[in-house]
Amino acid sequence: MSCQDCTRKGGCVYTTFWLVRFLPVLLVTLATGWGVYAYTYELCFLSIDNWPQRIIYLIVFYTLLVLYYTSYLRTIYTKASSPPKKFYLEGADKTTYDTVKDDERQLQAFLSDVVRERDLTLLVRGFDHGIRFCDKCCCIKPDRSHHCSMCEQCVLKFDHHCPWVNNCVNFGNYKYFILFLAYGFVFCIWIAATTLPSFIDFWKHEYDMNKKQYDGIDSIIQRFMKHLHAVLSTGRFPLVFLLFLSCMFSLSLSFLFFYHLYLTAKNRTTVESFRAPMIDGKYAKDAFNHGIRANYREIFGSFPLYWFLPIPSSQGDGCKFKLNEMIALAANNQVFVEMGGIPNGNMNGHSQQPISQHHTQRYAEQSNGTRSTTSSFSPPHGSGMV
Repeated sequence: MSCQDCTRKGGCVYTTFWLVRFLPVLLVTLATGWGVYAYTYELCFLSIDNWPQRIIYLIVFYTLLVLYYTSYLRTIYTKASSPPKKFYLEGADKTTYDTVKDDERQLQAFLSDVVRERDLTLLVRGFDHGIRFCDKCCCIKPDRSHHCSMCEQCVLKFDHHCPWVNNCVNFGNYKYFILFLAYGFVFCIWIAATTLPSFIDFWKHEYDMNKKQYDGIDSIIQRFMKHLHAVLSTGRFPLVFLLFLSCMFSLSLSFLFFYHLYLTAKNRTTVESFRAPMIDGKYAKDAFNHGIRANYREIFGSFPLYWFLPIPSSQGDGCKFKLNEMIALAANNQVFVEMGGIPNGNMNGHSQQPISQHHTQRYAEQSNGTRSTTSSFSPPHGSGMV
């Protein structure tokens, strides 16, 4: 077997790399499994004598567990959304691309022709004002999509690649990801809140039992450490570690959860929060912001009951996104008007070229007869691949 075969999908190197990438998922699963044991046995059966309290604790615990872990699995196993076939160059188009790819001006003219002929709606441009194109996938990038080097494909509404789910967080699983963070956070808070009283009672009981041993110790830190050692030596270490683990995970999840709530309220991805999309030659961080209510409905759907369940309910197709009305007005372009939902059309009273024709030029004259066109639009204002 050659080295090239090993690195291909299904090869030994590829398989080893895939297994290593799955280690964070295994770690989360093992931590969750251990937490189920510690909470059920160490807390509810060994530390709580009140049966009604024990039943309530277990009902809430396992309800949150099912919601949290189901959301986690949906985030992991929902395949990253890739662009539709019409965005890819194949056959004659692929041959033409190979011919003109080294000339940015001809490449942009060719891509503009493809966009026009296939009726692709593209509002987001590269930072050099050109049509965004992925040379690895050989596809025109839909708005808000990016190439993921880990998944080795272009991904619709790409947010980030998360090692803890071994998957891209994207259009297809973003709702599940937020629910995973939400239920994981509440799950950990519930564990910490219900474990703490039992831990405090046990701590006080052990302190009273060994109080005479601490009277001669002046240092508070030394007294605390000696008492902690006494508590751990009684065999209640799982209870202490469960409290520590739940507090640690709730803190880390809280940062991610509230950050993504903010991003959802603004209708931004993690990528867009660091690098605003380019719309009509300008950076527009609020390009797709339509207000908190509309933004959340785009992710969670219109039916309130579905918001809290890890089932499909997100709106849209991941390729077309409605523009913010103010940005659509400022752009003063017919496609911007259509996607921005402005009812009165062009504000200047005459028709505008669609943005898919923004970079179109007489490609036939520049590509040595490779492709014919009758386009009479002006040359592109910029070019390049992103």
